[in-house]
Amino acid sequence: MLNTPPSHARRSRLSAELALKILTVLAVVYTFYFTRSLLLPIILAAFIALFASPAVRLLTRLKLPKSFASFFVLVVIICFVGYGVSLLYGPAADWIERLPILGTKLAVQFDDMAVSLDSIKDSVLPEKNNQDEENPIDTAIGAGFVPLLSMLAQTTAMMLVQLATVIILTYLFLVFGGTLLRNIIRGASTLHEKKNLVKMYQTIEQDISRYVLVITVINILLGVTTFLVMSMLGVADPLLWGVMAAVLNFAPYLGPFVLILLLTAVGFVEFDSVGQSLLVPAAFVVLNIIESQLVTPMALGKRFNMNPLLVVIWMFIWGWMWGAVGVLIAIPLLVCLKIIASHFELLPYWRILLSADSDAFNKE
Repeated sequence: MLNTPPSHARRSRLSAELALKILTVLAVVYTFYFTRSLLLPIILAAFIALFASPAVRLLTRLKLPKSFASFFVLVVIICFVGYGVSLLYGPAADWIERLPILGTKLAVQFDDMAVSLDSIKDSVLPEKNNQDEENPIDTAIGAGFVPLLSMLAQTTAMMLVQLATVIILTYLFLVFGGTLLRNIIRGASTLHEKKNLVKMYQTIEQDISRYVLVITVINILLGVTTFLVMSMLGVADPLLWGVMAAVLNFAPYLGPFVLILLLTAVGFVEFDSVGQSLLVPAAFVVLNIIESQLVTPMALGKRFNMNPLLVVIWMFIWGWMWGAVGVLIAIPLLVCLKIIASHFELLPYWRILLSADSDAFNKE
């Protein structure tokens, strides 16, 4: 008997299901967008607690109360982050003050290149240089600082409130998160579901902790190497660029790209020749290629390897929804999704889609 084409009713049902899925995705995205002030502290605190929970468990095995162990770990994290911020605040503020100088130097560099390419400007540029006019780039940059500082002043109070909220929620997650998990498991209907929930949580915690540990070590090594290279090249404040290399590398592709742009600007500020200026970002590009193409794949293996296109799109979406913090937590969220999909036979299509293996569909 010949196969007949799907009926009109079947096509209508499939179209309705597709439309429902699209509307569901849009509803979820816009819910995350409009509730970011509420959800961002909660999710950020949950991730920090997830990363810090192994240290808390280690201290509880040493007969320390869980509340004290959580408080101690949280204080150590706050002190470490605070010390790093205070150490880098001075150099970062100096570079912000040097932005007008950067505008002037870039204008001079571009003018010089334009002169070498177009001889007609040889007679025009000296006349402009002799005029006592304010550089339009300096004017634009200077004018841009007024609304920037005003915006920072308006958002400082909100940032402090959100920071305090994250700290309090992190402590509560560390102390009472286990109790909440046990209550969720207790609410499962069957023993099989309870075992699956326990296994899922343990696997996510172990894999996320391993992923973050490996990525953190790699990024620290990248930061140290960047610090040494910038020191050898004679770039001012090499520690600042090393720390930025380590932090921005938590956002694959986008973070290194931002740092390459910054180092290009720094090169033009620090050096007069174009060759020396471009050597600064070129050195970091070489380091980033070694890290991203050799070190990270060898350390993580294929298990955490994901499609670069989906990674970038995913970070763009979370950056649009939650800003810079969304970009930084986008990859841990994606890793959680891949772990859930790969370990427990859930979401098989998404497990294949997230894979960087081009033969993933054939293997299924």
